[in-house]
Amino acid sequence: MRDHRMLVVASVAYAVGLGVLVAGPWGQDLNDLTVRCYTFFRYDWPIAPEWALPHHYGVLLNVLLFVPVGALLVALLRGRWWTAVLVAGVCSAAIEVVQSRWLERIGSVDDLVANTLGAALGALALTLRRRHRSRRAGRPASPRPR
Repeated sequence: MRDHRMLVVASVAYAVGLGVLVAGPWGQDLNDLTVRCYTFFRYDWPIAPEWALPHHYGVLLNVLLFVPVGALLVALLRGRWWTAVLVAGVCSAAIEVVQSRWLERIGSVDDLVANTLGAALGALALTLRRRHRSRRAGRPASPRPR
């Protein structure tokens, strides 16, 4: 029971942080971050491929932002990974609509796809980890831990 409460606290904290990030007035700062990432990995520490542009870093940051969302949803919902991905996709769509309609931000399909992909990666990672742990313990994998 204590673990579940900690999970709920972590999920609420992440949701609040995500809400502040997506609703805040720092759209330009986030765009600047993608340019700084591009500059760093292109010139300062040149490991990026030649075709990578600042836009690609924005997509990557959106993917990374939603990896914990997918993992937290799988843990909270105690369901299958695809349920978490579906919920995360709906939440991401709501975020994009709110950004484009009521905030001084631009909602985009690219962000929706990147966010949903990130959630899928997080959900699959946690699901696979649970299955691996169950097999090592000699019990069948269950999508609904008790």
